[in-house]
Amino acid sequence: MKFLLFKFILGLTALLPLRLVHWLGNLIGQLSWLSHSRIRRIASRNIALCLPELSAEQQSRLVKQTLRETGKVILETGRMWRGNTESTLALVRDCENQQLIDDALAQKRGVILAMPHYGSWELTSLYCARHYPMTTLYAPQADPRIEQLIRQARQRSGARLVPTDNNGIRALSRALKQGEMISILPDQSPRSNGVFAAFFGLPCYTMTLLSKLASKNNACVIYAYARRYEDSSGFKLVFRATEQDLSQLPLQESVEAMNRDIEALIRETPEQYQWTYKRFKQRPPGEPPIY
Repeated sequence: MKFLLFKFILGLTALLPLRLVHWLGNLIGQLSWLSHSRIRRIASRNIALCLPELSAEQQSRLVKQTLRETGKVILETGRMWRGNTESTLALVRDCENQQLIDDALAQKRGVILAMPHYGSWELTSLYCARHYPMTTLYAPQADPRIEQLIRQARQRSGARLVPTDNNGIRALSRALKQGEMISILPDQSPRSNGVFAAFFGLPCYTMTLLSKLASKNNACVIYAYARRYEDSSGFKLVFRATEQDLSQLPLQESVEAMNRDIEALIRETPEQYQWTYKRFKQRPPGEPPIY
């Protein structure tokens, strides 16, 4: 019953105009603020820790904006998963620096598309999979109905999904060796095999997978996010180069450089970052919990 209701809501929101979806998302965000919700508390904590240079009033305003953007992310899922593929891709009104990808592929270097939880990462993935051969990790689901729904949604523009296991990692390496593109969410907290590296000045347990794949395959890392226009007319796809070539750095230095790059990216449109995620949940030994 819950699955059928979930599928119905996805199908319904897929049919709504983007402006209405965003208006409803704003409403969800406002309710999250007024109810002192759990995600409000997490966002407030993260923003206070990561952006201490902001005044209390500025931090509070950013939390409110973040909750509204989170509401949009939630309701956009219908369009991103169940909407007509062509009309969904048409929401990309402009691209900035896409030439970075074309140049890297022309040099026969595989591309690691690093997509933080920022803007609409689902739309970024759909767009890039339509334009380039792309392999991406996904977490297999226990419920086969959810599994099928996710695979259909994320593969419908051409992406190839591989599971988050050793076979999936090998598939990513093969794609890079063939000069293709893979996508990774670089700010996803790993369960294991991570290292602590500074993120907004705080020790943060960070994945090493991206850096290892870049080093092993001489791959070019390019950051990407889909920025919402304020008037809800669509999205601008933004691509950014790394400050340093991560494939040429020792592992710890590469992870630290990646976190610095993500910080710089977030500062471009901070309200569209997912501050509601417990990024600092895992702490160094002996350090008190943050949340």
